[in-house]
Amino acid sequence: MSDDAKKPIRKLGEKPTTPPDAAKKPNPAEAFKATVEAKIQGILSEFAEGKISREQFQVIYARYSEQLAIANAALMTGNELSQNKDNTSTIAVRSAHQGKATGLMIYYNRSGTILETLGELTVPISVIGPLLNDFSFLMTGNKRAERLVKKIGEKEWLLLAMGRYTTIVTQFKHEPAQIQIRELETLHTHFEEANRTLFETEKANSNNMAYPFLEFVEKRLKG
Repeated sequence: MSDDAKKPIRKLGEKPTTPPDAAKKPNPAEAFKATVEAKIQGILSEFAEGKISREQFQVIYARYSEQLAIANAALMTGNELSQNKDNTSTIAVRSAHQGKATGLMIYYNRSGTILETLGELTVPISVIGPLLNDFSFLMTGNKRAERLVKKIGEKEWLLLAMGRYTTIVTQFKHEPAQIQIRELETLHTHFEEANRTLFETEKANSNNMAYPFLEFVEKRLKG
């Protein structure tokens, strides 16, 4: 019997079947591009929700943009996908640029004195003083100052937030994210509520107050 006779007879109108080996294989560059694009959408949402700082966003976005360029180049040229030999994970990059509280100072608005310092505040008083004076000036005019986030060095940032009785000055290594700022403001509110009687009777001092901030600063120092 001839080889042609051995072949199965295809019915009229029936499409030829494609052998499994001939099926189109997924393009690694297309899969990699889709993964990177999903990650980019993720950090866009994280920044919009205040979960990461602008500094973190810029570093991570630049990393993903580089990966996207590699994928696009592979798709355009048809060459195999080749990534840079960079073993640093994005998680490590994110952590390296995350704002970390290194010290916090509590300033008593009424007396103009420092009630307590937690952690290590290395910013000179010559830098903090004028900022506190501006806050105190607003207070005397019965105006509430908006929180102030200020870069004071290559990697150092200050957060000043005024409450009813006190103003907190927090030093960060790297820019704090909005969610960290909101957390501190919540702790500040809790601090003033817990010690309200002491403030109203002018008996507040470093030895008799409760400090909701303590865990926040100590946790960041350990991390």
